Amino acid sequence: MWLIEFVDGHLHGISFPLQTTFCLIGNKEVTKENQLSVPEYLPSNTELDFAVENQVCVVKGLLRGDKPKKLVANRIYTFKGLHFFLFKEGNRSPQLRRLRLKQYAPMIVLSLLLNIGLAYGCFTFFQSQQQASFGEYLRQLDTAFIKNGKLHVFDKSIREQLPDYWQDNLQLVESDQYLRTTQFDIDLISSYTGEHIKGKLVPQEDRDQIYIDTYEADNQIMRLFGEHGLTFSQQNGYWFVSDYAEAAQTLNRAGLGLFVKQLRSNDTWSENIATSEFPYSIFYSTTSGRYIYDQQGRYWEGSTVPHLGVIQSISRDKVVFKDNQNTRVYFINR
Repeated sequence: MWLIEFVDGHLHGISFPLQTTFCLIGNKEVTKENQLSVPEYLPSNTELDFAVENQVCVVKGLLRGDKPKKLVANRIYTFKGLHFFLFKEGNRSPQLRRLRLKQYAPMIVLSLLLNIGLAYGCFTFFQSQQQASFGEYLRQLDTAFIKNGKLHVFDKSIREQLPDYWQDNLQLVESDQYLRTTQFDIDLISSYTGEHIKGKLVPQEDRDQIYIDTYEADNQIMRLFGEHGLTFSQQNGYWFVSDYAEAAQTLNRAGLGLFVKQLRSNDTWSENIATSEFPYSIFYSTTSGRYIYDQQGRYWEGSTVPHLGVIQSISRDKVVFKDNQNTRVYFINR
């Protein structure tokens, strides 16, 4: 025997036997047997006629045009908000999962959207908090810098204000004996002239050093020459002095013997010949003759050299020429 059972509403769980025919109507008055009035679901003049034909249940009114529709056992059918299913006696197994999914789908979707919105709101709030915190951390760091994967800070109080997960990558610089810059680009300027000063940056393990030529050696040499009454001038990296022997002895006594090779005798009445103007090689001997030479030939003392004049003398440190009334001297770079 077939039975029809209703799902949800005030008819939930109620079942009726379906022997041959059964009818659900929307009218409030029942005029025939095997009729059930459900006006709260069906409009007036609406009927669902169930019948059993050859052990198969069919219904009219579920499809347009009163076409009969075969019903499948335990499948949930919905019409005008009325949910029901048919089953054979002893074989009740309604397929409620699909119905419940349809019923609760809007709620599930709404709940999902609310959860997504809540998650997005929490994420946005957390991200804004992180950005604000990160900006505050950067402000606190001030002149800190990153080197070799470590964040170097100069103030212990800053380190204490940063979060714990930053501590493993922090290194406190406690030394106060060096200058600290607020920027990585540094311009060296003379306080006297305001001009740019050349310097060389030399990285050290715990600091950077800037090497600047302060010309201390030049200042010391000039002071020594002045104290010993030597007249001097500096040209092309050489010191031209009035007394070569005295100047050399003075530098050696002061521990500046390294600069003796830069000394040259200075004749106040002579003109210095630049190296670029002297394309000759020099042969000097204390036992034999002395001369200068190039590919064209040799020039002995007393010879006339083109563009330079007559060779007056060739010594260890210079060659002296006489050009008309002018004396010209080429100092040998020893």
